[in-house]
Amino acid sequence: MAAIKITTFLGTAPRISPELLPNTAAQIARNCKLYSGDLIPFVAPTVVDNTERTGTIRTLHALRDPDTSELKWLSWTTDVNIVTPSATDNEEQKFFYTGDGVPKVSTYDLATTGAEPYPVDYYELGLPLPTQQPTASATTFTTLTSSSFARDAGNIVTLVTSTAHGLKTGTNITVSGFTYITGTYSQSGTTVTVTINNHGLATGALVSLDFTSGTAVDGTFTATVTGTNTFTVVADTSASTSGDVRWDIRTINAINVACTVVDSTTLTYFSPGFQVTTTTNSNGRVDLGGLTSSRSYLYTWYTPWFEESIGSEPSDDIFTKEGQVVTVSNLPTAKPSGKNFIRGINLYRTLTSASGTEYFELATLWFPNTLVSASRTSNVSRVTLEFPHNFGIDDRFKISGATTSSFDITDGIVTDLIDDYTFEYAQTDSDVAETPQSAGTLYYDVSENPPDTAARYWGDGSYDFTDDFDSKSLTTILDTDNYEQPPEDLQGITVIQNNILAGFVGNTLYFSEPNVFHAWPTEYARSLEANIVGLAAISGFLLVLTDSYPYQVTGSDPATLSVARIDALYPCLNSRSIVNMGYGIVYSTHDGLAVYAPNTGPQIITKLLHSSDTWNTSLDPSTLVAAFYGDEYFASHSAGAITFTRDEKVGGFFVDHDYIFTAAWYDSVTNKFYYVSGTNGDIYEWDDLTQPFVTQQWKSKTIITKDFINLGAARVIADYEAFTTVWEETDTNWDAATAVWNEGDAVTFKMYVNKDLLFTRTVTDTDTFRLPTGYKSDTFEVEVQGNLRVRAIHLGETPRSLASA
Repeated sequence: MAAIKITTFLGTAPRISPELLPNTAAQIARNCKLYSGDLIPFVAPTVVDNTERTGTIRTLHALRDPDTSELKWLSWTTDVNIVTPSATDNEEQKFFYTGDGVPKVSTYDLATTGAEPYPVDYYELGLPLPTQQPTASATTFTTLTSSSFARDAGNIVTLVTSTAHGLKTGTNITVSGFTYITGTYSQSGTTVTVTINNHGLATGALVSLDFTSGTAVDGTFTATVTGTNTFTVVADTSASTSGDVRWDIRTINAINVACTVVDSTTLTYFSPGFQVTTTTNSNGRVDLGGLTSSRSYLYTWYTPWFEESIGSEPSDDIFTKEGQVVTVSNLPTAKPSGKNFIRGINLYRTLTSASGTEYFELATLWFPNTLVSASRTSNVSRVTLEFPHNFGIDDRFKISGATTSSFDITDGIVTDLIDDYTFEYAQTDSDVAETPQSAGTLYYDVSENPPDTAARYWGDGSYDFTDDFDSKSLTTILDTDNYEQPPEDLQGITVIQNNILAGFVGNTLYFSEPNVFHAWPTEYARSLEANIVGLAAISGFLLVLTDSYPYQVTGSDPATLSVARIDALYPCLNSRSIVNMGYGIVYSTHDGLAVYAPNTGPQIITKLLHSSDTWNTSLDPSTLVAAFYGDEYFASHSAGAITFTRDEKVGGFFVDHDYIFTAAWYDSVTNKFYYVSGTNGDIYEWDDLTQPFVTQQWKSKTIITKDFINLGAARVIADYEAFTTVWEETDTNWDAATAVWNEGDAVTFKMYVNKDLLFTRTVTDTDTFRLPTGYKSDTFEVEVQGNLRVRAIHLGETPRSLASA
């Protein structure tokens, strides 16, 4: 007696004739899970939220509330790509996206502050070009006059000037004007006694003497001090003479030496010569040393995220020496218009060396910031600002005009940073509860070496900058010459190797600087032969999918990336079908689902399941919207949805689903899958196991028996008593609930003979039931529908024959 047992249920393979399908493959597999070999129905999707956006939503994404972990839903009616490079601040939840106008960047706070739909706010990804040209003017250096000089045993000259010198330590100076000091002498034997008022010499000092009268012989001698105004030297020859003498002090002069500032009128420098204590002399002159060279200034826009723009047009050249004070004016006084995060500028000046001329950073100048609120407890004031404070501990600042004037302070010092907008400082005064302070303004100190130098608060009365900085301390060279904005119509933003962002316009690829996501130099652009549809990163490569051949991009430096065409004509039909499945990038093409993996190259992964004919008649591949879920490729199309499960042995299998979605998001933290459908903005959670099962449908292959037979008995093994939470939660109307449950938790069995439906029965237990008699055939098909787990289907000619199934 013939018997048939169907277990280890598989999905559909439309390419294969129903008669030639593997034994447990299906002609129809709908709403069923097949991972266990049983038929397990999916559960009903449930509405969990709403985007508050109407219309057809094409992109869904979620951010997680940092305090509650609640999901905040972002949605767009356009095809938007969203990335979070690894270098970004996780606390801010910064993300970058294209497809919604110009390329943009946002954060959790920007996107979710305000009423839904989200995102609410953003900044444009690129920084605009500076438009103002700075003006530089040099202050003429006034030659200084000496008041006194001294030199110690280490050849360090101490020079006092008659007026404040205005110099800074490290400035190169030229000292001149020191010539001779005159006096008289008398020689008796070899002892020469020299008289010079207040000579300041020390015994042992070497002095150069020029005897201008008498017969003494000029030379350099070792002095022995005998009084404030006298000293003796020993001549080489004995004589008795007297006359005038002059003491050569030209070694006090120096050319292009670095000075060290002692105070406002005293400086020191190195110049070898005689040791001398303080000696009054007004003949010395001090000028700036070094060569006169050209100098210019420029600025860049700067954000609290340390993003920096291309430099402005430089100021006209001025000709100065190092140490000459320069005033830089015509600088911006506020951020440029538009959606940007610019809150200040970086100021640069030129320095010339043997290797060329470069722009070096002088200072970061933050625009004055507006107070939002302030409080004070136990002599500690806490201030919150409108924009990020950009402070470090011990930074110096000024507050003026606060609504509560007791918060005003000059030369305040930051003692603690609460967050990016709030800081604390010490201030002795009475306690004040937190109150609005919108009238107050905070100014930033831009002096060279606080707290050693006097504070300069930029924007407090003037936005000019005084450059008297030591050029030797400048080390940071401007490197943003090619930091261009991304194209306004950039699409498909993707994170690739070395934390580079990639995107495209038409047939041209664009790349950012590594870790510098606002900078997209046009010199990095690569043009392809075909229009680009989408991008995907995998295993250190970038896969570029086009409307023709795919391309592979390799390398880690955007200046030297290699682009190679992959010779497999698998065009991508829809960027929204592209999914990284781990084993490769899967996407929709004309002949099925294509997959690309670096180790195997491109192939049609569904070639055993679909032909070009069956693929294009089963669905419209250009409408696929896909995502990863449960190690399956889950995709919606214009008429329904499919899941594709890869299987190395049989090539995989498909299951159809009754639900259509237009956008989806997979939460890798909770392993939950969400989608939107329709136009009312409802968000559904897929496969929430607390929900009731939906009706699954599975139809077998066409079973061809060896002989013509009459299948007369059947049995469906299923979990008829597998209660669900619907049963458990029912505590009223028990009879009614039981009736509904029994009616719903059943299996509808159908049998087809010679392709025609012959028999239908509702099955509620595992008992054997009879099939129609009076026919014989060798062509059978069976189908089950229901919301129970089905484990097996048994068929036989007689009830007794089922024992062998």
